Amino acid sequence: MLGNRLKDYLELSKLKVMVPVSLTGFTGFFIFNPHFSASLFLVTAGILMMAISASVLNQVQESDLDAMMDRTHNRPIPSGRIKKSRAVVYAICSLLTGVLLVGLQGNMKADLLGLITIIIYNGIYTPLKRITPFAVVPGALTGALPPMMGWIAAGGAALDRPIIFIGFLMFMGQIPHFWLLIVKYGEEYKLAGLPSLTGIFSSFQIKRLTFIWVLTSVAAALFLSLFKIIQLNLITVILAAASVYLVWKFAGLLKDQEIQINVTRYSLLLNSYFLLIMILLISDKMITGG
Repeated sequence: MLGNRLKDYLELSKLKVMVPVSLTGFTGFFIFNPHFSASLFLVTAGILMMAISASVLNQVQESDLDAMMDRTHNRPIPSGRIKKSRAVVYAICSLLTGVLLVGLQGNMKADLLGLITIIIYNGIYTPLKRITPFAVVPGALTGALPPMMGWIAAGGAALDRPIIFIGFLMFMGQIPHFWLLIVKYGEEYKLAGLPSLTGIFSSFQIKRLTFIWVLTSVAAALFLSLFKIIQLNLITVILAAASVYLVWKFAGLLKDQEIQINVTRYSLLLNSYFLLIMILLISDKMITGG
């Protein structure tokens, strides 16, 4: 029983999504202060806990919608494995833990930014999903803020050029993920009563939008080298090669509009690309030292 309950809470935490979010915070901290330290790891853990809190609250808010969709009806809350009240308590405990870790090992400014991120995600993005299919725009902003949290926790300023570029890249990168989900689950969203872009655009148009956003994200990534945020030539070459490969693979979205695409494969490609960027940023700082 204890093992099953732990498994349910791990599923509720959505670690497959939240760990990469915390990695962007790790990257933001490290590129400002390129040294491994207890503060680096504890701030990263704090960002993870705050991200988990936002995710759990989102699942509480959308449990009625999740219950109506095949993709989500077996999640812990709509399936009844975890009560809403317990999920709320878990979210609060996660939030408090995250706030303490970020505040004590970083600073209160990073904490404030984390709370703003949760307000945007749970107070703006989540309710807007029931109103407009374009809720993804404020929702994508929450992807830009965790690396900025790490940067500020390490002592940086919110308007420093490196973190502005990295934050912009993370913002842009959220959009194609959303388009891909719409291609696969758009009709399911409509059946659950959510406004969906499939009611505005055809599947082929959404694929083309996805490709355009991927191009824009790649351009934002290349700015990291253009503006010397990435300094090493070798790292720049690796980034350029990965960018060309990503664009080449995503060009498959522009083929015959009747062709069904493997959304999971495209999502994995996109996730891998952004993970590589985090690794390259960290590697560049480890070698150059600043």
